[in-house]
Amino acid sequence: MVRGGFATYGNVAGILMLDSRIPRLPGDPGHSQTFPFPVVHAVVRGLPFKDLVEASHDNIGLAIEAARGLESEGVSFVAADCGLFSIFQEKIARELSVPFLGSSLSLIPFILSFLPPHSRIGVLTGHTGLLSETHLRAAGADPSRIVLVGMEDSAEFKRVVIDRGEELDGEALRRDIRSSCLVLTERAKAEKLHIGAVIIECTNLIPYREEVQDLVGAPVYDLVSLIELFASGFAARRFPESHRSFRGRRE
Repeated sequence: MVRGGFATYGNVAGILMLDSRIPRLPGDPGHSQTFPFPVVHAVVRGLPFKDLVEASHDNIGLAIEAARGLESEGVSFVAADCGLFSIFQEKIARELSVPFLGSSLSLIPFILSFLPPHSRIGVLTGHTGLLSETHLRAAGADPSRIVLVGMEDSAEFKRVVIDRGEELDGEALRRDIRSSCLVLTERAKAEKLHIGAVIIECTNLIPYREEVQDLVGAPVYDLVSLIELFASGFAARRFPESHRSFRGRRE
């Protein structure tokens, strides 16, 4: 018996997108080819970006409505494209019957639980003035275990992501990300801190994960990591026996 109830089938993840027209590269959750499984996107129209920055819940109903729309399309879980959605995590999750992944920041306490006690998590964000302790604590993260660096000195990031430009110089952004990573490593060295892992909060920076890994010399996680983790729990996987052991076999 095949169960129906939806107009389309097979989408694993639903992704909430802010209403913008900025370029999206493979690796960005807003680019469908980022994932090896089907995804569907929904734009949260009318939600002011300042609500995310100021942790305002005045218009959270718009995000809930869009998330419910994705749920009604049969997705296994819903994720949000911007890490600042951490402030909405609890309320949106409460309104859905499927999991809601509001921010890669939620990975911080999870990853820290596996690291040595003296380790810190480096967090790469779009702008350190926009990511507050409120966002971190909403994700269950301890600010004292975090080394925060941002892209606010990147003219390319500001022009495209913050000011909503529609053309991206990928190499210019790559250079600016490398500069931010050097700031992180130099700060860690000066303060004698061990960076055990890096979390990329801003999803627009995920396509450059490899640069961050190479320069910081630590594992890097982001929203794509979190989405892939959840998707793996829904994947059908069999474990065939490829090698046999004859020890203990009765004669």
